[in-house]
Amino acid sequence: MVEVVRSSFKEQYPLIAENIRKCDFIALDTEFTGLKINEQIKSSLFDDGAERYKKLRKTITQITICQLGLSIFTKDQKENRYGAKTYNFYLYPQSFGPVDERFFCQASSLQFLCKYDFDFNKFIYEGIPHLNDHQEQMIRDHIASKAMFTGLERDLDENAIQKICSKVADWLVNTDEDNKMVLTKNEMERIPMYVLSTELRGRFPGIWTIINKEQKCIEIEKIAADKRQELEISEKSDQRQQEEALLEKMLGFTRIFRLMKQLKKPLLAHNCMMDLMLIYDKFYKPLPVSYTEFKTNLHMMFPKVFDTKHIASSVRREMEETGLVQYTNLGDLYKDLESEKGQELVLHPPAIVHAEGFERYISDVLPHEAGFDAYMCGFVFLRYGHILTFKNTKSSEVIPCMFRRYLQTLENYTNRINIIRATVNHINLEGPDQESRRPELLYVRSRMFKQKLNIDQVKLAKWFSPYGSVDVKAYGQSRALVATSNYSCARDILRAFKKHNTIYVTKYSVWKHSPVVRGLLWSGVLLTGSVCVLALLSGDKNS
Repeated sequence: MVEVVRSSFKEQYPLIAENIRKCDFIALDTEFTGLKINEQIKSSLFDDGAERYKKLRKTITQITICQLGLSIFTKDQKENRYGAKTYNFYLYPQSFGPVDERFFCQASSLQFLCKYDFDFNKFIYEGIPHLNDHQEQMIRDHIASKAMFTGLERDLDENAIQKICSKVADWLVNTDEDNKMVLTKNEMERIPMYVLSTELRGRFPGIWTIINKEQKCIEIEKIAADKRQELEISEKSDQRQQEEALLEKMLGFTRIFRLMKQLKKPLLAHNCMMDLMLIYDKFYKPLPVSYTEFKTNLHMMFPKVFDTKHIASSVRREMEETGLVQYTNLGDLYKDLESEKGQELVLHPPAIVHAEGFERYISDVLPHEAGFDAYMCGFVFLRYGHILTFKNTKSSEVIPCMFRRYLQTLENYTNRINIIRATVNHINLEGPDQESRRPELLYVRSRMFKQKLNIDQVKLAKWFSPYGSVDVKAYGQSRALVATSNYSCARDILRAFKKHNTIYVTKYSVWKHSPVVRGLLWSGVLLTGSVCVLALLSGDKNS
């Protein structure tokens, strides 16, 4: 694993980009500052894909990514082996001009990160900046307007700027013509060099500034008015380059995201609905209100997305006889498939190794470090690809194969993203979601006529939960609906409460139990009856 922070990002970027261009697929994982902003948006068995997206969107727009892991896997063309180059990025949104992101931190999420030794100093002091398209345009407009150099209020440390200007003024008074002044990185107090250079030129007509990118400093020299005018004319194109360099620095990790989007390599993660929504919101565009628009845009950016949670859940029954992968959380999957027994399930599994220079995870097992989780995800994906490709093949016919054959085997799992505790077990990024396979809803009412059914008082959820996972929702003053996780749970509840003395439980029918539908039906009956009466009366008059 290679750790990447703001101070090392520029140096590391070319190699990261080269590795992405050459790889077969990329595994991703994120750690973030919150999980849900209030109890009203928690997951429910009543949720379909659109409702779950709507709930998660409220959280995603208010939290931020603090760590992102990329594990970049490349097939060795000469050997049956994949090399993993894993990067662990610390991210932190940087403020500039009108862009000053506010984000929510949830105590339980931060405690969870603390449990796994997350370095909050690196997150805040060395986090790599990033922008989505909307934020980038805001900064471009801000730079073009020159607002950072004019007006009484601007998003800069005015005291720090005044301190530097006073130092330059003292130097001008006391220096010889041929002397130069150099402002080092520490002296600039985190003010962008381009901004400070432009500010100094505006305040002092008798100087010229040169940004030394290699030394990370600003050189200042005295200059005559006619010479400065010549330099200003010749530097217009250079000024544009400086503005682009400033913006490039602000884009930070977004540059890697855009390269991934451009190359469209297979992307995979584990239980990754939130991961996908986060990278969309933070690096692409603000999450749209439309669920369909989100899926369409994401599929255009990444045509092949795999969720290893969905793959593991789908083939769980097939794997039962092996005695492995009884659970579908990432840590247990990795542990089972990495074991000696796991590697012996099918002959000739490809070796999966950490590439040279990325060996940290050979000796260190670091769950919930984004880089390590990304690596585990890629490992599990390759193991499943091999097992499922050769599951019905004679041992004598199992041979090493190319990565594209694994993709063909796993085609049915492409763009299927796992969601838990919902009406469906996954969403489909490339089309309509599947119909619900959950049991029908249960309808509950009080056995006492017109008596209010108080869910807290009667404690329906507590009564039903011994039979399986359930969610309860009020359905008027004297009724409730119950969603169950599986058919046996629904069946057991119906049996257990068949003769209950307080509540009546049955399968929900929209025709029988929906107040709206019942109201429409009764309206239709009354209308039809009225028409018949009028017809009879009209007939009597005519006779």
